[in-house]
Amino acid sequence: MDHILVRYGDIGTKSASVRGRMVKILRQRIEDRLEYEDEEYDSVTDIPGRLIVKNARPEASEAVAELPGVASASPVKELESEIEALKNAAEDVEIGESFGIDTNRSGSHDFSSMDVNREVGTFVQDFSGAEVDLDDPETWIKFDVRDEKAFMYTETFEGPSGMPVGAADPLAALISGGIDSPVAAYEVMKRGSDITPVYFYNRPIAAEDHLMRFKASVEKLKRFHPSKDWEAYIVDMKEVNEELMDIGRGRMLLHRYIMFGIAEKIAEQENLQGIVTGEALSQKSSQTSSNMRNTSSATDFPIHRPLLTRGKAEITEKARELGTFEEASIDSACRTMAPESPATRMSNGDFEKLKRRIDVDELVEKALENTRKEEI
Repeated sequence: MDHILVRYGDIGTKSASVRGRMVKILRQRIEDRLEYEDEEYDSVTDIPGRLIVKNARPEASEAVAELPGVASASPVKELESEIEALKNAAEDVEIGESFGIDTNRSGSHDFSSMDVNREVGTFVQDFSGAEVDLDDPETWIKFDVRDEKAFMYTETFEGPSGMPVGAADPLAALISGGIDSPVAAYEVMKRGSDITPVYFYNRPIAAEDHLMRFKASVEKLKRFHPSKDWEAYIVDMKEVNEELMDIGRGRMLLHRYIMFGIAEKIAEQENLQGIVTGEALSQKSSQTSSNMRNTSSATDFPIHRPLLTRGKAEITEKARELGTFEEASIDSACRTMAPESPATRMSNGDFEKLKRRIDVDELVEKALENTRKEEI
């Protein structure tokens, strides 16, 4: 196999002009990722419905397949789009005890996909003696036939599909050192949004090892957009937390309300178009529907919660897949700041009364004064 065939899904549903823009972005992301992995290749070119990485190692297909916007990637051999050429190529494949032929054809030809499957299948059976099995063969030989060229492959690496990073509005992603928020950040990247990570350093409750967990999680996310200069906002919450510790019931709601107020200011400064959190409905006391209504009122910016209806097991499985679960599992000296009896359902009126016990605007400003922008 000498090239990598890259397929995209959601991009193909867009209008011609939007599709062209997104394909261009995806091509750049593929080049970025290959350079990030120190992979050698000649070029990344596009043909209708596909991108081709010319003269790349087959092993690089796995890295390419990870990218948002990629539906799947396969190491391929480029052929002439003639049945005799497909037969000759199939002869070079090591065939197991059973095999299957599968063809996807696009364009104008004097043969159909079924013609390829039948003729190449008969040819392979004759020279190999293997049995045909179209359910679970030991060897798949697949062809992607385009107008003038065809591609043969035997393995496919599935991708996340979606949109390439940078194709949609940029967002502020609130990322902690835990399991949920890096997964939420990834999910919006998969829909095309570039992210600016924001970390709330909950001193004096959290120690520096918790900050290290955050940075380790962001390192894992960088591979989906490795060419950009990754910078994060680190917000020192020491003064906010010291003020809030005198409040019992409702403390975590105020804490989150202030976080959203700070995030709004950062989003305005960076010209971001929304805020992303790892909140899941009813997972914590601050994440009931009524409490999320209270905390969301801190900002007019849209708050995106891509994990809203997911269970913890599903989120954890995705974190393992992304490689961020290991970072979240690093021992941390952080102690919870939640009160013994947290407010699971606080009315809007009660929350408004609670807010009057502190000067929210002043605490937001103090936190912003103690915020630094740091290269990750």
